Amino acid sequence: MLILIILCLSLLCSCSCDIEHDPKTFRVLSYNVQNLFDARLDGGEYPEYQDPKVWNDRSYRMRLETLSKVLLSEKLLSPDVIILQEVEGPRVVEDLLCLHLGRKGYRWYAVAKGTDAAISVAVISRHPIASSTVHASAGIRPVLEATICTEGGDISLFALHAKSQIGDGADLRLSLAKVVSRASYERAGSAVLLCGDFNEDPSSVWDTAASAPALVDMNHPEATRLQAAGALGLVGDHAALAPGLYYCPYLDESWKGSAPGSCSWDGLWHRYDQILANGKLFDGMGWEYESFSIENLPSLCSSDGRPYAWNIRTLQGVSDHFPVLMTLKRR
Repeated sequence: MLILIILCLSLLCSCSCDIEHDPKTFRVLSYNVQNLFDARLDGGEYPEYQDPKVWNDRSYRMRLETLSKVLLSEKLLSPDVIILQEVEGPRVVEDLLCLHLGRKGYRWYAVAKGTDAAISVAVISRHPIASSTVHASAGIRPVLEATICTEGGDISLFALHAKSQIGDGADLRLSLAKVVSRASYERAGSAVLLCGDFNEDPSSVWDTAASAPALVDMNHPEATRLQAAGALGLVGDHAALAPGLYYCPYLDESWKGSAPGSCSWDGLWHRYDQILANGKLFDGMGWEYESFSIENLPSLCSSDGRPYAWNIRTLQGVSDHFPVLMTLKRR
């Protein structure tokens, strides 16, 4: 699989940043923005985006503006890093930065996309990206690793978008988990966050007969076997963290969310959008985990409180996912 990666360290657009810098706080936002394609027809777009009467420069710019208003909302507290899933490619990120986000200090970005893929993952940052790497395996979407330089030390972010629940994607989700597990384990001595749309609930091992989950709650009696098979081991108690395990706020009994989940399908809520933290964020040194939230802002909700999904036919809505936000603090 060939991978496209773009890293821009000095975006050529005007920047008059008025976001107050807080050296003791670091926030990461992860957001599946639901099929954000640019207006140029390259041939790899989904069919509904190939009709210029429906999808054109005007509708594209309108959607960029809608998304930028969300990302720059005061209620999101100016994330230091924004991780996006389902953007077409680097052109979308560049337009988003040059037209909207660049003036707020977002000047660094990286994008990873499979050659034959329609969509990609992106990392956008107000801090320098020291390095970026793509991790891949046959048949799966690429995982983008970006090392962010901060005054409190480097933070290794892994941006991913697992195969959806439509069709038979369990094996592909497990393959992606193996790639992420191996790559992130090499950064065990650093602060590590795994971010994105995992397309699997962290508690799914309890609710399904699937024999090969990509995520496993380590309280499950078969957890050790499943983790050895490649699943990412999750805990809800940071005291139980060990090398190769990740803290999942959803599994923490003390965590309280403002919404039952980050997305909803067939009337059921799911917690597919996640940010997982390794043990370095709970060792009392440098950056430390502070909080995690599902950001169901009023502008992102439909009348029933579920995500106001984007509808290309009506050119209404935002996304079928809510963004999730993790805050770190320097002790």
